[in-house]
Parts: sequence; C-alpha cells; structure tokens
Amino acid sequence: MQERETLESKGWRVRETAEVAGTPWDYQRYIQGSFAEFSCAEPSCVRLQDAWISDRTLCYLASGRPAGVQFTGASALLPENGGLLRFASLDAAVAALRAIKKDYEFHAQRARELAERVVNVRSVAQQVLEWAL
Repeated sequence: MQERETLESKGWRVRETAEVAGTPWDYQRYIQGSFAEFSCAEPSCVRLQDAWISDRTLCYLASGRPAGVQFTGASALLPENGGLLRFASLDAAVAALRAIKKDYEFHAQRARELAERVVNVRSVAQQVLEWAL
C-alpha cells in the first residue's frame, strides 16, 4: 500500500485491475480513454536487450495512444521517431512524457501508424506467407 500512497500523493490515479479490465470491452475502453501508456519492463528484458514490448503497449499503439516504455534493446521494427518513445533512464523517461504531452497529436498519429505497419494482421500475415512461399 505504501507504493500506492506514494503514487497517489504525486497525482497518479491507481486503479484496480477488475475495475478497468473486467471484460475485453472494459479493457479496450480503458486504453482508448487513456492519454498514453507509461511502462517499465521486467529486469530480464532489459538485461537480454531483446527489444521486447508488451501486448498492452501494442493495444495502446493500435488505439492511437502514444507509449513511453523502457528501452529493451535496439530494433529495426521499433523506430525512435514518435508514437513509441523508449527510455533507458529516469531523465529520459521524463523527457519522453514531456515530448508526448508537448506534441500529443503528432505522437498519437505516429502510434497508430506504427501499429498499422508493424502489427496489422493483414500485413504481418502477408509477410509471413511471402516468406514461407
């Protein structure tokens, strides 16, 4: 509870999982009603430098919501030019959140474009089929 109190004292809203994600539609509404995602990765992902991002992050991007997430390695698929801002330090995390707030429409548009390009089922399926054939 100390972590929750600390976050709330700094202006964060902490929500219960069942309250925001009791059903898939609740979860979708929660993400689409959010300003952006802010997330840190598991320590193993940071150590492995495997360019991992969560399925939750993909949901934010697909909903046109920017994401500020912890850097987990270089990636050709995860560009550094908006929408998805990855950070490796506290100062970089603050800078990412400030950048999203400063030019939200740009980052929201880039988030959706990134999702359409990288995780769109039609384009991914086409790439897999082309590779397999």
